[in-house]
Amino acid sequence: MTTTLRCLLLLLLAPLGYRAQQTIKVSSKAQMVYSKYDQSYLVLDDSTHYYTYALRQGVWKKHNLHIALDPELTFEQFRGRFYPIAVAKNRYVFVMDGCGMVFALKNDTIRRIDNSYDQKNQFNSAVYEHDGQVFMFGGYGLFEVKNTHTFFDFVSKEWFQVFRNTKECPSGRCSVYFIKDPKALYVLGGVEQHFSEYKICNDIWRFDLRQQNWKLLGELNADFVKRTEIRGFVQNNDYRLFHSNNKLTLVDIANNKYYSYTSNRYFTYFRMLPDDRMQRVLLGTHPSISSDQLTLKVQPLRSLLQGIPREYFLYKPISIFKQVSFDTYLWISILLNLAFFFLLFYFRRITKTSWYRPKNAILRRSDFSEIEWVVLQLIQEKEELELSALNDFFDDPGLSHETLKKRRESFVKALRIKLALLTRRDVETLLPESKHSLDKRMKIISWNKDMEIKGKG
Repeated sequence: MTTTLRCLLLLLLAPLGYRAQQTIKVSSKAQMVYSKYDQSYLVLDDSTHYYTYALRQGVWKKHNLHIALDPELTFEQFRGRFYPIAVAKNRYVFVMDGCGMVFALKNDTIRRIDNSYDQKNQFNSAVYEHDGQVFMFGGYGLFEVKNTHTFFDFVSKEWFQVFRNTKECPSGRCSVYFIKDPKALYVLGGVEQHFSEYKICNDIWRFDLRQQNWKLLGELNADFVKRTEIRGFVQNNDYRLFHSNNKLTLVDIANNKYYSYTSNRYFTYFRMLPDDRMQRVLLGTHPSISSDQLTLKVQPLRSLLQGIPREYFLYKPISIFKQVSFDTYLWISILLNLAFFFLLFYFRRITKTSWYRPKNAILRRSDFSEIEWVVLQLIQEKEELELSALNDFFDDPGLSHETLKKRRESFVKALRIKLALLTRRDVETLLPESKHSLDKRMKIISWNKDMEIKGKG
C-alpha cells in the first residue's frame, strides 16, 4: 500500500472515528457532573475508568481509574450514595448522601480525604458548591426532615454548621429542587415528611451567600409544584432545566418565569445536565423504559427545545403582611395603642387649657346642615329655649312620642359633638340643658354666650 493510499484511508476513516467519540454508553446509575472551572463534563460508571468531555474539544475522553475505598464500601454503594461536585480546576470531590464521608479525585485516583463519619442525617439534601466549598441544605435523617445547613472545611476535613444572620429560614424538608447562581441559593419547594406522612411544600426561598441570610420570596405556581412532585431519582444538580413525561421545563429564576415545552421526544430523555451558561446540555437517553443503558451526548440546548413554549410565572411574591412575624405584629399593636392613648390624653388636657380655646368661637354656615343652622339660630335668638320646641323639626305623621324624643336627643347630641370639634370646648359645656323653674318636667336648652354666629339665614 502506497503512502498516498494510506493517507487517503486515514482521511476517510477519521470522520468515522470522530463521530464515534460523540456518544458514550453507560448505565442509568452513572454519576455525572459539570465543572464550570474546566468547562467539561465528568461521568463515572465503572470502577476501572471514567469519562470527561471538554466543551472546547467536543469529544469524549476515557481515563483509567483507581479507587481506594474503605473495606465495607463497595463500588456500587459508592456510585449510589456519593455525589460528584467540581470544586476547582481539575478537582472533583464525591460527597456522601446523608452527610459525612468525602472522597476526592486526583491523578486518576479516588481516595478518602475527610475526618468525618457516616452521619446519616441529611439524606436527599441540596448539595451544591460555592467558592470552592461544598454545602448541604436540608435532608432527612433520624426519623425527621431537617433545615440543617452545613459545609465541608477542607482544612480540618470536618463538617460545620453554616452561620446565618436571620432567624427566618425554611422549614425542615428534603428532596428540594434548587438553583444556584453566583450570589444565591434558591430552594424551590421540597418534601416535609414525618414518619409515613409527607407534604409537598409550595414556597420558594433565597439564601444570600454573601450576607448569609434567608428570605421568603413567595408561593410557587401550582403548575410548577405539580411538575416537581415526581422525585424518583436525582435527575441532575441544576434544576434550571428538567423534564417529566413529555414536558420539558426551563427556569428563568432572575425574571421569575419558567417556560414549558411539549414533545413526545422527551419520553426518551432520562438525564439532563446543562452547562453554567445554559448553552450546552449533557443528555442521557434510553431506548425503552425497561432498558438500563443510557446513551450520553452533549448537544446545544436549543436543539432540545421543541415547538413554541408556554410562559408561566414561577412564584407569586409574598404579601408584606405575611413577612411580618407574630411578635412584630404584637409589638406594633402595643405601640399603636400606647400612641392612641397618649394622643387622647393630650387632647383632653389641651381642651381644658384656656390658651388653647379661642375667646369667641365663630360659627359659619358652611360647617352645618340646613336644619342644624336653623336650630342654632333659634337657640341663639331665644337664649333659653324649651327643648320640646324642637319637636316640630323631627315630627312625622304617625310617629310615636318615644321615637320623636329619640330623634331629638340624637340630633342634639350630634350637634354638641360637632360644636366641640369646631370650638375646641368640652361637649358637656355646649348647649347645656336644665330644668324649667316652674315645671320640673320641662327641659331648657341654653345658648353659650362665647359662641357667635357668622351671618344670618
